Amino acid sequence: MSIASVSSANDINARLHQLEDTVQDVEGNIYRTVTIGEQVWLAENLRATRFQDGTPVATGAIPKDDEANLLKYGRLYSWQDAADSRNICPVGYRVATDEDWMKLEKTIGMKEADLNKNGWRGGDNLANTLKDTQVDGPFNKIDQSQVNKHQFFARPAGIKWRSWYITQGWYAEFWTASEATDSKGINRTLAFQWWNMHNGEIYRSSLSKDYLFSVRCVKI
Repeated sequence: MSIASVSSANDINARLHQLEDTVQDVEGNIYRTVTIGEQVWLAENLRATRFQDGTPVATGAIPKDDEANLLKYGRLYSWQDAADSRNICPVGYRVATDEDWMKLEKTIGMKEADLNKNGWRGGDNLANTLKDTQVDGPFNKIDQSQVNKHQFFARPAGIKWRSWYITQGWYAEFWTASEATDSKGINRTLAFQWWNMHNGEIYRSSLSKDYLFSVRCVKI
């Protein structure tokens, strides 16, 4: 085996070893976890329909109301459910805050000066290191060795707005547990379309708390 092959094999093993033991929520849903820097994250979107005390959440829609999407994409929640003090995450975890996301972004290489900015932030390939997949475009080739480098497995579940499911396959939208105003929460967006010139960046903004987005949990 060549030195290059050994190096490649070691790199793959190192990435796989980031994956930790699974955790379970109060309903028995099981999630993979992953260590990225000093944080431990769920490596998949939340699927819970109950808080830690057993009371039901108000939202928790499956994309397109199709059970086949549940394991792949998880459920979609309002900001109110994501930020509720009863905690929708497995015991020992919480919905990631804006500060948790910024710590993750810094760990994977975002410049300090960009962390608190709104809009598209980070380098050309930063977001791709968190995505499960990112297809090439006819005029822009993605460095596939960097895709899902951190084993975060972000997937484009899209959103639910009122009674409509939109942008599945195009965007991953994540609520943070942080509030911007009385009517808006802070979120993160990843773009998956090959034609989107920002598909290597991470979007930070504040949107209506009534949108239903994906949720990721981080270890307390």
